[in-house]
Amino acid sequence: MDETTKTTEATVVATSDSNTKLIAAVAWLLAPISSIVLIVLDNYKKDKFIQFHAWQSLAFGIVAFIANAVLSWTCIVPLAVFVVWILGVIKAFQGEMWKLPVIGDWAEQQVESASKK
Repeated sequence: MDETTKTTEATVVATSDSNTKLIAAVAWLLAPISSIVLIVLDNYKKDKFIQFHAWQSLAFGIVAFIANAVLSWTCIVPLAVFVVWILGVIKAFQGEMWKLPVIGDWAEQQVESASKK
């Protein structure tokens, strides 16, 4: 397994193989459907990296949907949602545990609570 460590403002990251990174990126690309599938599938339940990105992209998708529904008349909200979505895909593909404020902490809690079961 390829171990890479990167330091960012949000977190220190350890990642594994390219398949894991690709699957985590898919969680963002096709969210929320792919996020739910990855959260539920037994094959990926033990991979904390995939689970983190799946939970975070699911929560972001829900928040983005609500924000777009309420503030769709502005140009900045859909643009900001698009930029954050692209960043999520890129960071997952790079193997980074990039955390969004509040949503990232919640996603991390979901992963930790699921791993204790």
